[in-house]
Amino acid sequence: MLDWESLNTKQREAVERIDGPLLVLAGAGSGKTRTLTYRIANILDQGRVSPHGVLAITFTRKAAWEMRRRLEELVGKEASDITAVTFHSLGFKLLSAEAGTLGYKPDKLSVYDAVEAQRLLHRAMQEMNVNGTRWTLDQIGPIIERAKDNLYDPDDFVRVKGDFFEESIAKVYRRYQQLLLENNAVDYGDLIRLSVQLVRRNPATLEFYQNLFRYVSVDEFQDTSFAQYQLVRHLVWRDRNLCCVGSPVQAIYSWRGADIHNILERFRADFRDAPMVVLTQNYRSTSTILKTSQAVVQDLPYREDLQTDNDQGSAVLVVPLNTDWDEANYIANEIKRLAEASYCSVEDCAVLFRTRAQGRLLEQVFMHLGLPYTLVGDFKFFERREVKDILAYLRVVYDMFDAGALQRIINRPSRGLGPASVQKLQGREPELNFVALTGLRQRTDLPQKVLEAAMEFADLIFDDLPHAAKEKSLPDFFDAVLERTGYRAWIEKDPDAKRRIANLRTLRAMTTRYEHGLSDGPAQVLGTFLADIATLSAVEGGDTSDDVPAESHGVTMATIHAVKGLEFLVVFIAGLEEGIFPHARAMKTPEGMEEETRLAYVAMTRAMERLYLTYARSRVVGDEMKEHSPSRFLASIPKHLIERRSATRDTLSADLPRVESEPSALAVEMAEANL
Repeated sequence: MLDWESLNTKQREAVERIDGPLLVLAGAGSGKTRTLTYRIANILDQGRVSPHGVLAITFTRKAAWEMRRRLEELVGKEASDITAVTFHSLGFKLLSAEAGTLGYKPDKLSVYDAVEAQRLLHRAMQEMNVNGTRWTLDQIGPIIERAKDNLYDPDDFVRVKGDFFEESIAKVYRRYQQLLLENNAVDYGDLIRLSVQLVRRNPATLEFYQNLFRYVSVDEFQDTSFAQYQLVRHLVWRDRNLCCVGSPVQAIYSWRGADIHNILERFRADFRDAPMVVLTQNYRSTSTILKTSQAVVQDLPYREDLQTDNDQGSAVLVVPLNTDWDEANYIANEIKRLAEASYCSVEDCAVLFRTRAQGRLLEQVFMHLGLPYTLVGDFKFFERREVKDILAYLRVVYDMFDAGALQRIINRPSRGLGPASVQKLQGREPELNFVALTGLRQRTDLPQKVLEAAMEFADLIFDDLPHAAKEKSLPDFFDAVLERTGYRAWIEKDPDAKRRIANLRTLRAMTTRYEHGLSDGPAQVLGTFLADIATLSAVEGGDTSDDVPAESHGVTMATIHAVKGLEFLVVFIAGLEEGIFPHARAMKTPEGMEEETRLAYVAMTRAMERLYLTYARSRVVGDEMKEHSPSRFLASIPKHLIERRSATRDTLSADLPRVESEPSALAVEMAEANL
């Protein structure tokens, strides 16, 4: 049931505008999720369309589940029939159903994660004789990614005919796409690029999805790429029932292909009749924190002129420290002091930083003091051996022709099938694949032990596990893989068993959200899960994670990019120094500095009651201790809003020795972020 009295005037205006295009500019803490869910509930309440006709696109998977949860509270179980997905999940759904027209086998489409994609790209570079020393994989990969974000096909990539660089990259790009097609796979960028291609080339397909999705909503619109916007534009162009919610002041993902011009220009040019509703009432932060954050972005050509009925609150604390070590100790001890004084619990606190390197020192100090914390996004989670192993098993069950996955698990756990044995198994095949393993009973050239081990492995992955996948829910199948492969017993003997088992538990927890809600059968459930994992692992390398799970423990420790959409009672922003924040690389261009400014705004508006801004006069960068001046962001804050605080010996704990060990003991690495 809709509680109209709970909405303010502007929220209600947005909720009541159902038909036609609508742009909602939603400031930080202004209740945009509530507004968006109420608007969808109102569409259903008015009987304009069935739940199947509603498409809600969110920035993260958890946001999609949260939207469904809130809608269930408002409209009941019919909310489960709404399509609430991320852009890349939507792309996978479209391609899984329709990609046959593009030459793929849609029912077994694979999405390659960053590692598998790099493997194919490296092969394409070799085959096209592109020198890997002059143009490295790390250089060419992002170029092709950005090309896909802008809908450039290999044939479109060369802008200047005869240009050696562009034509060389285009050759690699073209061969890379051929290899993906041969493997019936797409990468992260293809999920959107090929979906746009699909609806552009097939009028009947476009008409089908326009008939299906009559009302479309897009959350975090400022973070969409050019390709994502074009996909939405095609889907809604006939009925024009599109609601986009976002804020240009919170656009912080250009490095991942997000294009701020979608919200600033393209939407308004394409939908000139669209009204704009601006949500300006902030429900999150104190008046002082709000004024501080707005002062930082006052010179931007677009701003959020937010208001609040919250108390003025205490001054924003600016704390200069001598070194980065002093800074980490100050933050840790101040959190302990707040908790001991019963002002808040440690779970109410967050420490945010611009770069991952800053987090390592903070982890060392927190561990030494015994202060519990959750590291939001273990940035290497999907590179962990045990995680990659089990995902490879799942990939082979989903697609028995996945040669990369087969190669990985053939001897994990150990079966006596080392590199020499695998070479013999391949025979004349270029790599270990399905064909190499299907004719084992006719092979007379293999040692008996190798033959027996290989046949046992083939029975396991081509017979035993696929049958289990059809009979069990995804979480139960995950458990069956660990048991039937002997992987659990094998990993328990590992010297780092405790940590590896914890990582597998985290991976299993991701499967539980796929236990219910998908009616297309076990294969589709498994395929969707693997596609989501692939897109998540592709993104997380770029420093994103979507939020902290309910079971998080201790202080939240994260890069600023990782806490978009979250809020905390107390926030510490560390490293406010020129060259650190704003980052030296971003300072080279006006566009880079503009995004750094927006990033500072996002960081500050995570705070509800207390905001600490700290900086170090000298900091270790690489192997050197370098001096830094205070960040320009500090200079933009009016003096009456801040209180400068000097750190004492007690708050620094200066006698603590540096800890050189790898952070691990208290870190709770949460990779479930976007799932």
